[in-house]
Amino acid sequence: MERKVDVAALYSALDSKRQSEKMSWRQLAAELNLSASVFTRLAQGKRPDLDSFVLMTGWLGQPADSFIEGDKPNEADAQETVAVISTYLRADKALKPESAQAIEDIFRTAYEQFADK
Repeated sequence: MERKVDVAALYSALDSKRQSEKMSWRQLAAELNLSASVFTRLAQGKRPDLDSFVLMTGWLGQPADSFIEGDKPNEADAQETVAVISTYLRADKALKPESAQAIEDIFRTAYEQFADK
């Protein structure tokens, strides 16, 4: 099975974090030392080069595999997704530990309900 970058997912994740950081695409490009045209090409569905991909996933704080399509997710992938989100919830200073745990429990239940089996 062919594996390739899920450009739409990568662009969406970048856009979401960029907006939450209140950055323009040009500011993000400058922070990553990339040409702003890299993001224009992503918006058009074109895959980034390897170095740009590594910089982008690093800035997102997500493993590169999060943006690779081709294989169906397995149980280990599902547990990794929940673990990554749980880590962010526990690190969020706006949440009390019991609140983070409650959100994690809700997310885990919803994930199990809606994930492809």
